[in-house]
Amino acid sequence: MKTNRFKLNVMILPRNRITAIWVEILCCMVFVFPFPFTGWCQTGTVTDIKQPVTQSIQRLQKSQKEQDQWEQERTQLLRAYEQLQQENETLLSDNKELTSKKMSLQALALTLSKQKQASARLQKELFPFTEDLYARLDRLISNDPPFLKEERRNRLKILEKTLHDPEINIAEKYRTVMEAVFIEAEYGTTIEVYQDKITLGTEVVLGNIFRLGRVSLFFLTLDQKAAAYYNVSQKQWQPLPEDNLMAIRSAVEIGQKHRSVELLSLPLGKLSVGEETQ
Repeated sequence: MKTNRFKLNVMILPRNRITAIWVEILCCMVFVFPFPFTGWCQTGTVTDIKQPVTQSIQRLQKSQKEQDQWEQERTQLLRAYEQLQQENETLLSDNKELTSKKMSLQALALTLSKQKQASARLQKELFPFTEDLYARLDRLISNDPPFLKEERRNRLKILEKTLHDPEINIAEKYRTVMEAVFIEAEYGTTIEVYQDKITLGTEVVLGNIFRLGRVSLFFLTLDQKAAAYYNVSQKQWQPLPEDNLMAIRSAVEIGQKHRSVELLSLPLGKLSVGEETQ
């Protein structure tokens, strides 16, 4: 008896896929051949068997391909999801940091606003104060003995220009006026000797002037043969008798640091105009 043979093209698949193929093949065979093969294998019957088996294999191959593609897409989506999760965590951290910075900046802005208000109030109060200090310095220098007169008057001019300059802030104005106050205050605790010309009687004489704090001014000619003192009440220089020359010479030498400090007897006279009126 002649036996018809046929070949099946089977793709190598995983074990579970091969099992599914054989189950489907067997189902097809049982459906086509409900009876034994003996005497029933005809040419038409073989063709009827081969066609559904081939179709089943093709469907399985297509299903496997679709599943592999879906698995690849699932893997890509999972990676994208994990990346998005990391980016989300980063954004949450950045948002938290930015929120903290925003709160800090808001607190700083509130502090600066309060400082600005306080500064405006301080400027409003300080400007009259600096003007008053300038007026007092002007009166003080006008009524003081005429020591370093040009230097002190130039300082007042600079101070007046600074106080009335709108481009200079109040802090700089306050610093300048307080600096002038401290310099004037320092004159009261120091002594110095400098050369200058004075009007003595009807003559202009060059000599050394000894300043004793803000208390008195004494004059000694360059040849050290005549001395004078500044009379505050009369606002003029007056000559001193010869018996005061020794003390004035010593005072000038001490002021020039040519002699050590010692106790001297100097004719102070009237200390201020106010004392004379009292």
